[in-house]
Amino acid sequence: MLSDNSGCQDKSETALALEPGHIHIALITSGKLGDALISLVIANNLARVGFAVTVCNDFIHSLTGWFPALFTRPEFGTNEYPDGFSNFDLVLVDAQSPNLPAEGSSLRRELASRAVFFGLSHFDASLNGRFDRTLLPADRRELLGSLLVGNGLARNRTEKERSMVEHMCAFCRRELNLENITQEIGLVAPVGISTVRDSDRIIICPTSGKARKNWLATRFLELAHKLKAKGKEPIFTVAPPEREEWRRQLGNKFELAKTDSASELAALLVSASAVVCNDSGVGHLAGALGTPVLCIISRRDPFYTWRPGWGEVTLVRPALPIRALPQVWPYLVSVTAVLRRLDVLLEKTTTPNQEG
Repeated sequence: MLSDNSGCQDKSETALALEPGHIHIALITSGKLGDALISLVIANNLARVGFAVTVCNDFIHSLTGWFPALFTRPEFGTNEYPDGFSNFDLVLVDAQSPNLPAEGSSLRRELASRAVFFGLSHFDASLNGRFDRTLLPADRRELLGSLLVGNGLARNRTEKERSMVEHMCAFCRRELNLENITQEIGLVAPVGISTVRDSDRIIICPTSGKARKNWLATRFLELAHKLKAKGKEPIFTVAPPEREEWRRQLGNKFELAKTDSASELAALLVSASAVVCNDSGVGHLAGALGTPVLCIISRRDPFYTWRPGWGEVTLVRPALPIRALPQVWPYLVSVTAVLRRLDVLLEKTTTPNQEG
């Protein structure tokens, strides 16, 4: 979760030096915010044992000031594969990363000889064991050899109660041979960002990366009205392309926060007493920041693998199992049930002027 920023300087003033003696590792993640945050379990644990780690992802690059122990850069472009690998001693690539050659293609298999591929929940096993060890710097071959993944699939489907964060920790132990693993991803609020949580502020994110995962917009609005009637301050946040639509829906009734970057989103989330959201990257970021999360999901599984894996998380699930009728599930989650579970979460986690 979020670390204390007391005594921390701005990263621009304390930037790590990419000195020749350091071993430089690139982590190219999925383009999705939630998946990228989960993959930072790898990055942070590598950084903790002394590697210089550069995370290649647009969202994480926007959050660079929040990760003082990591380097960041934008996602790899199509033309950077594989020549961009030469800037690093070793490259780890999520098989769902943007701009990669098509899954199953010979070009992707050729890339697997130059970089170590892994996947969170889905993975082409033909990419296993393809890395060419002779490409490693001779004086670092033994050390880096311990990071050459044997089985690139992070999720172990026999461990049904684990979150993906827990699966990623196990992956670091099993495949990267790292010890003293932590779930933390190294988030530190930059100087100037308050970590004092407003006990009345509730952030509502009514969208996600997939429409089928979204609770009904009308019910999010009804929830906001009920929260406002109880003296709370509901604030909505959506992705930039969704702002115009939600500005029309909200009118002047509720604030729609300006969160054009992941950094602005993080500053908003860390100020709240709780976040109400669908199964989305916002829930993962809020949890990683230590903000309590109420996540409305389409499944009945109380150990839903993709739940936010950090902090206090409450899952609100449909009242009946409806896997055969996925379009029906939003109607089986009532505003009353969400409000009741939110009250319990707030009672458990909130005190006046609580500091995160």
